[in-house]
Amino acid sequence: MNQSTARFSHRWQNGFTLLELLVVISIIALLISVLLPALSLAREKGKQTKCLANMRAAAQASTNQINDIGRMQLVTDEVGRRAADPNRTIYNYDGVGELISWPVALGKASNIQLNTNWDWGVRASSFAIAEGKSDILKTKTELEFLLCPSDPIKLATSFYPRNKGGSNNGLIGTGDPQDSGGAGGSASYWGPLSYAINEDITGAEVAESNNNPACWRRVGGNPGIGCRGEFIYPPGTPCGSEGRRLRGVLSDVIQPADVGLIFEAGRDDLNQDISGFANLVTSAQANGGFLGDSQQFFETRLPTSRHPQGLLNVLYADMHGGSVKPAEINPNNDLPLRYAPPVRVSPYRP
Repeated sequence: MNQSTARFSHRWQNGFTLLELLVVISIIALLISVLLPALSLAREKGKQTKCLANMRAAAQASTNQINDIGRMQLVTDEVGRRAADPNRTIYNYDGVGELISWPVALGKASNIQLNTNWDWGVRASSFAIAEGKSDILKTKTELEFLLCPSDPIKLATSFYPRNKGGSNNGLIGTGDPQDSGGAGGSASYWGPLSYAINEDITGAEVAESNNNPACWRRVGGNPGIGCRGEFIYPPGTPCGSEGRRLRGVLSDVIQPADVGLIFEAGRDDLNQDISGFANLVTSAQANGGFLGDSQQFFETRLPTSRHPQGLLNVLYADMHGGSVKPAEINPNNDLPLRYAPPVRVSPYRP
């Protein structure tokens, strides 16, 4: 064997065969397939934790708001506003008297420079119209503590103030100088938002309430009679004054550690139908005072796959935050009937 052949033989003996290389590649591919789901889950859990941390920041903003005006910002139409604050002296308004939306109010309470609703959002009567104003939305102030990193949409309506027609128009003045449209019809403000607020706590009776208490509550013990808010009252039900929305006065909430104030909300993806608005959770018309009851009536209001296991973050009326998950699913619509631990929407006794 000459010297050149010996060198070639030595290199061949210390190399990999094609079969050995394929085995190594297969092992690496197997390890990646095993590790990727775990890494993806860890990443999503991290986003869920950040989302919950944002809610705790919202709790601080809410506390500042309460310290400032004695209550949470009012969330209602002009009928409710006239009933709760006829002189526009209790809650937050802009320079021309337009009711400040609750995201803007919490931003102001966090010392963020917001003076009007259009500092945060745009006027529009639908998601599609609002989304079409993306260039204008890029100039708006995002409130990080009201955005969930797992939210694929990150655009929702604050709903109130809202134009409902006639003397019930809540959008006052010309609005954003950059945006000439969107003040008419059923327009409201849309902006960067991943959460909903409890209208039973922050609202007042609107036109649809027909002067009836709008919060679901039980009358006459358990099971008793359920007063189900707007439109639906059994004849002769002795509902009295209890069951009215609290107009932002959190001290009136019964067992506040069990009642949600701010919830994750919105669609899971753009292809999902949206029959309700993402910013309000309410017990009006629901067949019970719990979050699952509200979800069943409004259907697409709450996401169901934003976080692993369908977890949903909640800020409670006592300002502690936590996560809940579906405990029972309705087979007719695949939406949660119950969450665990249970979360009340109605601020009255269940």
